[in-house]
Amino acid sequence: MSTLALIENVLSQKQYSDFARVITAGQPEVSRATSLFQKSQSQFMDSMLTVSHITPIRNLRQILAEIKRIKMAIGEAYFSVKKKELDIRDKEEKLKSANGIESEKLKMEIQEQQWLIAEIKASMEGAIRKWANYTLQYQAIQEAHNLQNFTEEDFEKEEEQYHICKAFEQGLNAARAHGGFIDEGNQIYLSQIGINGTVAQVEVANYLNIEAAMLSKGIEPSHRMQLDWLLSMAEKFRGCSKKYATWKGMSDTKQADALITEVQNGHI
Repeated sequence: MSTLALIENVLSQKQYSDFARVITAGQPEVSRATSLFQKSQSQFMDSMLTVSHITPIRNLRQILAEIKRIKMAIGEAYFSVKKKELDIRDKEEKLKSANGIESEKLKMEIQEQQWLIAEIKASMEGAIRKWANYTLQYQAIQEAHNLQNFTEEDFEKEEEQYHICKAFEQGLNAARAHGGFIDEGNQIYLSQIGINGTVAQVEVANYLNIEAAMLSKGIEPSHRMQLDWLLSMAEKFRGCSKKYATWKGMSDTKQADALITEVQNGHI
């Protein structure tokens, strides 16, 4: 049953006639426009807020996680539709020998299942568009960073850089909101990856002073400037986690024997 037919049935009572004319006339445009948004969020949000890491393999990993969730949702929707279609066939068989109220009830249940199937399929279409966008972004990142054949080992090698950048990014954001001081949570984060919190505080204070000096001259600091600073922090503190791991008695922050080091053929 189409949306328009359902609305007409629901609003067929005389007292709703004026409202029904307005809704029925507007429904084609509502249906058209609704089809544009049959997904959880925009491509902009997917690309800028969900895939938001400073290191490329982390972003590829995030995209893979999002695609996995989409695949699960599409699979669940697909089997839900198949079950409802079987249920419709079963009710249609029963309808052949049904009479009276039983017949009316079966017809109503068939219409209900048809309505649900239409809604599920509309959501599936949105999910597939979302999947396509993530796939294109995945390929773009691979191309930009020459990561066509990256491995789990490559991911682990990038992790220290990612966490140093993330700790300083969060520390900087906290400092902007708390009088220039890194908050306790991010001080703990820095300590966990082997960076002295006082030294990190000095680095953040120095960066904020540079921004303040630029602003005093009428120069606006750019977002790229902040990214470059974060990457410089990753370079300055490179190796901090390995030193801390060694102090704890660990051989390294990654174990080659527990990694997939060759490209595997599989399903994403």
